[in-house]
Amino acid sequence: MNTLQELLHTASDVSHDRCVKVLTARAKDGSLERLSSADFVLLSQTVEGFVRDTEDLSGRRSASLRGALQSQANRFVHRFHEERKTKLSLLLDNERWKQAEVPAEFQDLVNSIADGRITLPERKIPGTEDRKPTEFLFVNGQKYAVVGTVLLLIRIFLEYCQCVNDIPSIATDMLTRLSDLLKHFNSRSCQLVLGAGALQVVGLKTITTKNLALASRCLQLVVQYIPIIRAHFETKLQPKQYSVLRHFDHITKDYNDHIAEVSAKLVAIMDSLSEKVLSKYEVKAPMPSAVFRNVCKQMAKMHEAISELLPEEQTQMLFLRINASFKLHLKRQLSRLGVVNDGGPQNGLVVVDVAFYTENVQVLKSLDRLDLNMVEIWEQKR
Repeated sequence: MNTLQELLHTASDVSHDRCVKVLTARAKDGSLERLSSADFVLLSQTVEGFVRDTEDLSGRRSASLRGALQSQANRFVHRFHEERKTKLSLLLDNERWKQAEVPAEFQDLVNSIADGRITLPERKIPGTEDRKPTEFLFVNGQKYAVVGTVLLLIRIFLEYCQCVNDIPSIATDMLTRLSDLLKHFNSRSCQLVLGAGALQVVGLKTITTKNLALASRCLQLVVQYIPIIRAHFETKLQPKQYSVLRHFDHITKDYNDHIAEVSAKLVAIMDSLSEKVLSKYEVKAPMPSAVFRNVCKQMAKMHEAISELLPEEQTQMLFLRINASFKLHLKRQLSRLGVVNDGGPQNGLVVVDVAFYTENVQVLKSLDRLDLNMVEIWEQKR
């Protein structure tokens, strides 16, 4: 019996060594480098199955073949990631930050994720070509205005999730690479939009409020998916590996900081305009004054640009902040002019202007119930 067991051990070792030699030879001549993702997955699963079968037969674990396969898997992960990061960089550097239509296949993909399927469909769903693209992407009842690059990013991160389904042994390495990809999208989009790099890269004439609002919405869409990706990877990790999941916490914070910076930029655009225009404000007839007409016109323009792209509550919060900065500049100008809330003629003219401003802001979609609290312009510092 011992002799038979020893024979099985020897046969198992020899077969594993032969396989290691084949893998090493194929790696040296570059054959493994040229394998598609699907072919590498097939190779990995075949070798893993062979190792399991021989271990069951011989009753002894073998590290050599698994080690050789892991070494090739690490190289595969590196190539897999570099290809996708390069692709994402090219997409970003050609992105014009205009709203893109959403093809039916991407809406189906998002619906599939909502149903708990964190994989790419094995084949194209029939009939998607016949359905017209939509203006927005709908995720859990929320509509997202998107650019083309972020739609493709969803497909790309699903490829990473699919890969760890197929080869669980690469989960930690793949998680680190996916974190790098998500960070790259965040930092590069920041350089292109907030940093105005798209002016040189794709020749945009200016970064508009629309570009900014779209960038913010795309970032919000990615943030929506980070907990889902995290939960997916968590199922593929050993408990002792859970510490790598903190990458996702850092990424979420970076994205939320970026979203806050975009909002601050939108407020700053109107803030500098209010400051400039109100510095020329004079309290004299006819009313409403040209200054207030100009401010209201710019407010309406800003609202038109962002209200269809951002959710109502975000539009309301932005306009509350814009209104607060407008009141501050108006209060300073009234103080310079010596106009006070005394019921006199000048006070009356300002009241007419303020009523005109309030009416024009509250007539904008979803801003009708906004509490502008204009009485603050008269409040004295205690």
